[in-house]
Amino acid sequence: MSSPDLDPFKIEILPTELMLRQSYITRKEKLMKRFTPFYLVLVFLLGCLGSQQTTTQPVGETSAPQALVEIHLSTPKTSYAAKEAIPLEISIQNGKFDLFVPFVTVATKSAFTAITVTNANGEVVKRKRPITMENPQKYVIHQGKSVRCIQGFELKAGAQQTVSLENLRQYYRLPAGTYTIAVEVELEVYRESLLEPHPQIVELEQDIARLQSNVDAALTPAVKRDAINEIREQIEFIKSKHKDEKRALYLPVKSRRGKASLMSNSITLTLEETEAAYRQILLHIGG
Repeated sequence: MSSPDLDPFKIEILPTELMLRQSYITRKEKLMKRFTPFYLVLVFLLGCLGSQQTTTQPVGETSAPQALVEIHLSTPKTSYAAKEAIPLEISIQNGKFDLFVPFVTVATKSAFTAITVTNANGEVVKRKRPITMENPQKYVIHQGKSVRCIQGFELKAGAQQTVSLENLRQYYRLPAGTYTIAVEVELEVYRESLLEPHPQIVELEQDIARLQSNVDAALTPAVKRDAINEIREQIEFIKSKHKDEKRALYLPVKSRRGKASLMSNSITLTLEETEAAYRQILLHIGG
């Protein structure tokens, strides 16, 4: 029996295997030489992009994003006589986006619903009656369908809206003293808005809906199509005729995106004593 080291089969295949391995190594080295520069450039570019994406502003810089909406509370004076009316005003400053918001929140006294009045001792003064207005829902016809809505208001980008309260005393019992006042507004934002359609358009859209749902065999598809097209032409005519009329804006309830809590600045008021009380104080001091 021959030794394994002298096996003719192994002696013949060994050079072939070595040649194959050597050829593979040579191709791999050439490939790596071609790929390495590209790989290094790719790593460098990814590193640069990564460093750009993770850059943050240093602490202390005033480069915070512009607020969605800001509110400011004001009053004409800082001191009021006894029984003198105390008017307040909220200025709503919109940011850089057009917003659809509830009419009742930005155009009525309901903006003052969450007002807080604090006396000199830091105690919150209780309100004698609420500052609210109803925000009724209404069904608006849109494309032949009834959509549940609330009345809306479009805050244009950069626009300012003001809301007034005639007299704070109507809602609070405020004896003489010093008071601090602030207000918080819960501002809901909606994605969509609808203009209340002209009554004639509502009727015509209902006619279209009835035609579309009609299954009478005598009403052929061609006749139905012609009738609907004619009604749509009437609708377009009415729209063009009344295009300059101001129509109420409504917000579909289901299009609510969310809400933002807006906190105002604080103002300080001094309410003076009545003249009779002031005389009593002088007499007491003089006595």
